[in-house]
Amino acid sequence: MAIVSTQLFPEVIDGSTLNERGTQAIYLPIGVEGQKDAGGTSAINVLQKITRPADADTLFGPASSLAAIVKFLLDQGAAPVYAIASKSGSAPTLVERQATWQTLEADRRIRIRLCDSTVDADLAGLAVSCKNANLLNNKQVAFVGKPAATTKATLIATSTAVNADVDGGKRTVVVAPAVYDANGVLRSGIYAAAAVAARVALNNDPADDLDTATLPNLTGMEKDASGNDLFRILVVAGVVVNDFEDLLIGGVSPLMPGLTGGVAISHLRMSYKTDSSFDALMTRLIMDQSFVLVREYAYKFNQLRKGNTEASREQLRSGIDALLGTLGDWIKKVDLGDGTSGYDVQVSASLDERQQIISYRGEIVRGVQTIVVAPSFTIAA
Repeated sequence: MAIVSTQLFPEVIDGSTLNERGTQAIYLPIGVEGQKDAGGTSAINVLQKITRPADADTLFGPASSLAAIVKFLLDQGAAPVYAIASKSGSAPTLVERQATWQTLEADRRIRIRLCDSTVDADLAGLAVSCKNANLLNNKQVAFVGKPAATTKATLIATSTAVNADVDGGKRTVVVAPAVYDANGVLRSGIYAAAAVAARVALNNDPADDLDTATLPNLTGMEKDASGNDLFRILVVAGVVVNDFEDLLIGGVSPLMPGLTGGVAISHLRMSYKTDSSFDALMTRLIMDQSFVLVREYAYKFNQLRKGNTEASREQLRSGIDALLGTLGDWIKKVDLGDGTSGYDVQVSASLDERQQIISYRGEIVRGVQTIVVAPSFTIAA
């Protein structure tokens, strides 16, 4: 029945409609590379945009490692996923992966990278691939993992291997340990990395570093031979041993038991560990996202179609200053020479007036790492 707003007759009219529910907004789209099965219909080195698990099975084969990771990401709510196969029927070599990674590096949409390998050489290569993407001004971060039963020492060695390229290490997160999925099946560190990547992809606020955030559809952490969590905090010979802190210092981002059950993020950091500048993933994301926002603003402002005049530069400067003003939770203002505080946005012309140079300053906000409870009590003597 059509709804007539002017009807005078007192009647309850059905005006309900059924609409397709959209997926949760994804802010940092994920690109995955790996092996397909011979039965998959996708050609090698062809990027696919996937929103349904059935499509992953069709394109890459239901038993392929690539399809499994894509379906896991979709179960975490991170749709769409961009996926590409580098080989069919057997594990790709590093050279084969590198040829395929070039497609992902060049795609501006993709912000998070995963692959289906746990081999250190491949993980180090993926770190370099993210560095290569940065050379194209495409801001990407990799999340990688290791097989089940990987020791603390081996994980730290993996972080060191990833850091063979410093810029690559500043764009890679090593996640551990293995985890149990919603069905109680133990999944390797690749899936732990994928779960974290999905959670980061759905986070619209880089100032939220996701410390203690629970990961959906995971039931527990990998256990040791005694049935205890693989990584713990315990006292050994009268000394506190904190596996999580040891791993974090070593450049690894460990998961931990959730505060209310399940699996949670402890703290996310880049594997780079020469100094503390990238000891939080949020630092990397804030740096990247501020550039992306300024870049997109300049494009949408049609600045490349305007004359390089003082008026056009001032218009751009004013707009970027206002844009940065919305990022106070990410970037703190600095003290300026005139006694005020701000981001010191400047837009200047090059000597040949072919370029406009945008500069600004700020201090990246650090997240809270610990809370110290220090009460002082008195009692009657």
